[in-house]
Amino acid sequence: MNSIHEIAIQAIVLIFSLKLLLIVILNSNFTSKMKQTAYGQPLLINSDSKVTQLVKDDFAEEQHIQSLIFNYPECLPISDIDEAYNPLIPICEELSTPAGYVDLFMVNPNGEIAILEAKLWRNPEARRKVVAQTLDYAKAMALWTYDDVEREVKKRTNTALYQLISKQCPDTVLPESDFIDAVNRNLRRGKFLLLIVGDGIREGASGIAEFLSSAGYLNFTFAMVELTVYKAGEQRLLIPKTLVKTVELSKMSVVLPEGMKLVQDADYDSSMETEVDSEYEEKHKRYHEFWKELLEELTFDDPGQPLPNPGNAQNLFVYPITRKKAWISAYFAPSSNRIGVYFRAANDQEGYEIIASLEDEKEDILKEFNNEVNMEWDRVGTIIKRSEYLDIQVLENRKIMKEFFKTWLNNFVNVMRPRLKRIADS
Repeated sequence: MNSIHEIAIQAIVLIFSLKLLLIVILNSNFTSKMKQTAYGQPLLINSDSKVTQLVKDDFAEEQHIQSLIFNYPECLPISDIDEAYNPLIPICEELSTPAGYVDLFMVNPNGEIAILEAKLWRNPEARRKVVAQTLDYAKAMALWTYDDVEREVKKRTNTALYQLISKQCPDTVLPESDFIDAVNRNLRRGKFLLLIVGDGIREGASGIAEFLSSAGYLNFTFAMVELTVYKAGEQRLLIPKTLVKTVELSKMSVVLPEGMKLVQDADYDSSMETEVDSEYEEKHKRYHEFWKELLEELTFDDPGQPLPNPGNAQNLFVYPITRKKAWISAYFAPSSNRIGVYFRAANDQEGYEIIASLEDEKEDILKEFNNEVNMEWDRVGTIIKRSEYLDIQVLENRKIMKEFFKTWLNNFVNVMRPRLKRIADS
């Protein structure tokens, strides 16, 4: 009896255990299904009430996000972030700056600037690292002028910035001179829209906002946008969502090299400043000081030629005529151990026409330069005079280089300005 009783008890325990196991398994399956459907199944319903389930389409590369936005900029929720930047026009991908390559450079018809970085958030470098990288781009561009932007845009597109904007927005773009002034003003103030666009930002958004709050040396608006793409056969549905936006950060100012005007808002708190890249800032400070010294000594034989403004980059631009389609530039090229002065025209139709008008005068131009320049005559008509680069921090070297620049800037104005004025008047 005891044996039968023990067997019965064991059977009951076994049955109870199996029931308990079944309950656990069922509950686990139910929980799993609940997790899978917690956000709902996206559906596409046509006019005939036919339902198609949408499947999430993951981006394979960051370049895909970048290209998608370049081709369809209207997908960005700019009105939700800051209406002042609407509409943003994609200018170029991979814009070169001293801090690296900007994924996507955008400008609106009023000269407002946006810097966009595209990231796959499964990449370990995402989140704070990409935020720091984007801030580095903004710091570098805050030391630029319009001419620097123009140069880098032309390298990528072979077209002038204003020409690209006016082609897209002919009825709303500012007049060219006002547009250039607006871009220069925004660069000087470090006023940018910084966008980080990814395929799924899962955590760390509040931490990133705190990180930005401790980096308040730029007058920027920051936003993080998630792009989700669903597919139904050959069709794609793009869903943008603003996850973080910090418009309040536009109350901060940018640290500029000494000698340049520092723009500050009335409620600017100096305790929020942080150091910029000291090596980068120091280099541009040296250039600015050099150009400022040069301009204090520079005079032109032509009394109508205005002096340029001192920049903080490696080039100083002199415009012989009001229409800035041809220019003379003094430059430093320490990487190739050279300094120089050159003339060239804009890489657009108006620039080509200027050079075509000078075609028959090439020999006369060389003679007036006493054959001491190199003429690399192409569509933009480059004429250049080079010399050896010397250490800019040595006083005697500064004197030698200033004499070179003063002599050759004046020579270039004497030779080219009368011809450009004649062409402009014709």
